[in-house]
Amino acid sequence: MDKITHKVRCEQWTNIIKECLASGMPKTTWCREHGISDKSFFYWQRILREELNMKYVL
Repeated sequence: MDKITHKVRCEQWTNIIKECLASGMPKTTWCREHGISDKSFFYWQRILREELNMKYVL
């Protein structure tokens, strides 16, 4: 995945995760109701968390 594609996906998943968290629903329930794979959700949540942590380490 090139840097531009990765950046776009990060932005998309950041918005998805924020929407889920704002709903107050359990993550798996929210994913199911929005047609999102919970495995993809948790994968991107982990990736974004790791990237955020790396930004503060460097």
